[in-house]
Amino acid sequence: MSREEHAREGAQAAISDDDIVDVAVVMPRGSTKAGVLGAAVGVGFGGGNQMAWGVAGSMIGQRAHSASHGSYPSIVLALSSTKLYVLGRRSTGLVGGWKDLQPVAHIDRDRLAVERRHSGTVRVIELTDTTTGTTLEFEALNIGGLGLDDLLADLEG
Repeated sequence: MSREEHAREGAQAAISDDDIVDVAVVMPRGSTKAGVLGAAVGVGFGGGNQMAWGVAGSMIGQRAHSASHGSYPSIVLALSSTKLYVLGRRSTGLVGGWKDLQPVAHIDRDRLAVERRHSGTVRVIELTDTTTGTTLEFEALNIGGLGLDDLLADLEG
């Protein structure tokens, strides 16, 4: 079973009353910058194994950033025919962590505006509920995301 299939199963388990047709993984806005700063600190204190300490520092930086903003370190966007669901995920990697997704928000697709832009090495995705004006900001690396481009194309098309 592929990672995307595992992610879709996890999203379907969290949203049992709607049929999930697509999923993607994003991070809260600012996670990449926090990860880079954490990696730099980890490498600085890494001693003989700077690579391992850099990776650990990056993960700690991302998690600290998310916690300080009351968010999850990773977000699953789950799409049904009528809604886009935002599900919190405690894991930051593309592998694993699909069994305990927490519903955070949803926006009806007919009230959803999507904007994309680049900021440095990350893609910024803004999802706005046009009825309330509430905007959720996420970021995604240019590699990975479990089919983020396909999910966004479905929303925009």
